[in-house]
Amino acid sequence: MNLRPKLLLAFIGLIVAPLIFLGIVSFLNSEQLLEKKYSEQTEITLKAVGGNIRYFFRELDQLSDTSVTNATVQDALRSSRNSVNDASRLIAISQYEKSLGKLLWQNPALSMVMLYGEDGTMFRSYRNDPTTFKNITYDMLKNHSIYPQIKQYGGRPMWIGPFEQPGLTGTGAALFTQLRIVRDMESFNESGIMVTQVKTDDVDNMLRDFTLTGEQETQTRYLIINDGGLVMLDSKHQLEGKYAQNQTQLQLQHTQRYVSSRTMFNHEDSLVSAYNLDRSGWILISVKSWESLTSENIRFVQWIGGITLLCLIFAILFNIFFVSRVAKAIIRVVRKMRLVEQGMMDTRVPAKGKDETVLLARSFNSMVETIGRLLNEVRTEQERKQRAEMMLMQAQIKPHFLFNTLESINALAAQNEGGKIMQMVRRLSILLRTSMHHSEIITVQQEIEHVRSYLEIQKYRFEDVFTYELLISEETLDYTILKLTLQPLVENSIQHGFEGLGHVGMITVSVHLEEGLVILTVTDNGIGMNEAALKRINGLSREQERDLDLNVAEQGERRGLGLRSVADRLRIHYGSPYGLLLCSQEGYGTIIRIKIPRNRGERV
Repeated sequence: MNLRPKLLLAFIGLIVAPLIFLGIVSFLNSEQLLEKKYSEQTEITLKAVGGNIRYFFRELDQLSDTSVTNATVQDALRSSRNSVNDASRLIAISQYEKSLGKLLWQNPALSMVMLYGEDGTMFRSYRNDPTTFKNITYDMLKNHSIYPQIKQYGGRPMWIGPFEQPGLTGTGAALFTQLRIVRDMESFNESGIMVTQVKTDDVDNMLRDFTLTGEQETQTRYLIINDGGLVMLDSKHQLEGKYAQNQTQLQLQHTQRYVSSRTMFNHEDSLVSAYNLDRSGWILISVKSWESLTSENIRFVQWIGGITLLCLIFAILFNIFFVSRVAKAIIRVVRKMRLVEQGMMDTRVPAKGKDETVLLARSFNSMVETIGRLLNEVRTEQERKQRAEMMLMQAQIKPHFLFNTLESINALAAQNEGGKIMQMVRRLSILLRTSMHHSEIITVQQEIEHVRSYLEIQKYRFEDVFTYELLISEETLDYTILKLTLQPLVENSIQHGFEGLGHVGMITVSVHLEEGLVILTVTDNGIGMNEAALKRINGLSREQERDLDLNVAEQGERRGLGLRSVADRLRIHYGSPYGLLLCSQEGYGTIIRIKIPRNRGERV
């Protein structure tokens, strides 16, 4: 990764990210503290509201306890035994109902009182306030699903909240309904059932007294739900008769004592708290908009955001005016170094300023000058080495090969073989022309003709020793190659590979193209090389060469005549990725593979 992205990542990871992280952590921590604070305050409030509600229903229970022992209630229920439905009976019922009306005035919250006698007689008294209890018969009440629960309470009051039993209490108004069995005070036997309906105004007033002041949208919302999640009372009168689980994911109806959590309620982020009233499984719920709770925290959050933003601005300025300047100076030196890697040794870095970046630029310029001078010296030495090696190879060809070839031509002249003499002279002229070519770079076609001429001459001299074949791809002929690349390899096979061979040798020269490369291969089926000689020719260091046994070294030098020179020339000219690779095993022949880059160059 480049320096600039690294510095940017470091700036983001070590400065920007920690600032943002600290801001987020501070904000979340403040919200947690607020949630804990308001949760504790809400618990106290709900306990106070719940205490008032329990006290309200306790008063009604005590009033009901007094009512069931009242002489009017006892006499009315006794009169229903073995009664006859006549005019006098209707008058008695009317009198008892008027007497029951006195019970309603004992508490303004009472809306209706109804008695069921054993014979099904109903005594009913009510105010002008709304009542919702269905005017059903005693038999219908006994067949209702709630009757077993009334019996189970055994004379204790059982409360039904608004909308809990719509088939019995209706849904016209939000009223609490109390049902209880009445026992005869003389025999203590069941004498009937008393139904009392209570208005919810007092409970609404209690909830309203604890509602926070402010706009309607920011006030605390109170609800009372039953153990099934049904909303019986809503301080805003919007969710009555609906289910709380449709408004939030919390299972508020399962609250054992007190629970508080921040969650979504009615599609709004809210602090929802629930308190068990310990009465008929009813739960008191408080809902407060989180936005209204955190309004006082806005200034704190603004301070944190402002400080974070200010620190971030200073960090950006530091990055722009200091870090970025240093990074640009380093990146400028790196770019110049890449140009130097490409061979542009005249590259220099401008040295301006008074800090360490100037020292870096001056050191770079001095280093490039030194490297350029050393490269020129190495290049000069390499050129001298190549010229010396070429002259050595040419000198090797002239005295030995030329003498033998002339001797062969002389023998042909003695035999009066004019055609063969002409062919030998032609091949010799091609061979000498290529060897003495003024340029070291020739085409593959010229190199192949040179090798073909050499093989033809040698084949005449060693007719029974070897044969050869050339597998040349036509598309390779126009590419360039160092001259005298293949001839030393072929010569090595003839002079050393077939020495002492018990069968006719075979030399195969192939040239083909691969991706971006020209591949030349020389293969023979000669006697091969041992492992020590193979390692040395394939590039063993001079220190390792000196450690080899003298006989092995002499054998490798004798069999590697010209191979090392070709390998060095290829590596020097084309670079380390290219060059010569030799594979051989004693008794199985030798394969020499050369890879060079595709290069057409100038037409030679």
